[in-house]
Amino acid sequence: MNVGFIGAGKVGKSFGMYLKKKEVAVVGYYSRSKTSAEEGAQLTNSMAYENPKDLIQACELIIITTPDDVIESVCKSLADNYGFKKNQMVAHMSGATNSDILVSAKKQGAYTYSIHPLQAFADVDKAVQDLKNTPFGIEGHYEKLEDIKNLLEKCGNEYFTIDKDDKVLYHATACVVSNYLVTVMNVGTTLLKTIGIDEEKGFSALLPLIQGSLDNVKKFGPAKALTGPIARGDVNTIHHHLQEIERKIPELENVYRSLGKETIKLAELEKLKNKDSLAMLHQLMERGMK
Repeated sequence: MNVGFIGAGKVGKSFGMYLKKKEVAVVGYYSRSKTSAEEGAQLTNSMAYENPKDLIQACELIIITTPDDVIESVCKSLADNYGFKKNQMVAHMSGATNSDILVSAKKQGAYTYSIHPLQAFADVDKAVQDLKNTPFGIEGHYEKLEDIKNLLEKCGNEYFTIDKDDKVLYHATACVVSNYLVTVMNVGTTLLKTIGIDEEKGFSALLPLIQGSLDNVKKFGPAKALTGPIARGDVNTIHHHLQEIERKIPELENVYRSLGKETIKLAELEKLKNKDSLAMLHQLMERGMK
């Protein structure tokens, strides 16, 4: 399968390099930035195209890897000015939107897809390494969907198909477990800074705890992996947490309460069966204790 990229940012470069490593034919890149296209081409030993029509004509699969908010307009511009081939595959890699935003390509007889890696792309080299263990969420035309699956199977990646109407919740899930985990880490290191532990040392200290928690979740599932004062029904400990947070860093009190409410729900499933403790914890998270 010949693959070409419209857009040569971190996602396009990373996935192109990954495909090349898996011996998939990467034809080249077209980008608004000629420099970016040339960088992508150099990384994949392919071509930087000055005319997107030439790239489109050379490829079975065109992947649009521009920023999410311009995918639709870029696709329409390509369709209006250059045209897609009938039966060609056109895809984007956004997690937030489904294949419907490629409707201008679909109207010209192309088959449209979203191919989303459940992975963060903060750094190209790191992303290429991580992609080998990354599952993909895919959706789009039934026709040639097997070709998309075959591409991922050739690369050795797991995948699952999504109904296009479920794409928003799928993306929300990815944001919660990826972006919000980063936010929780920032909250943790911020709390440590209030007692004189700098961010770098704080992160290093917390990392084994995080990794152990992830390992436990993988092994036992969230409900059985949960530990800590809420799982034990230790109301006084939680009360003291809230008192100190309110006294020293009150802007994080609502964050602690919100996470605590969800943790109580999780604790009820396996660990915490004492109704009095549950009632007091719920009260504590809602209103505090007098």
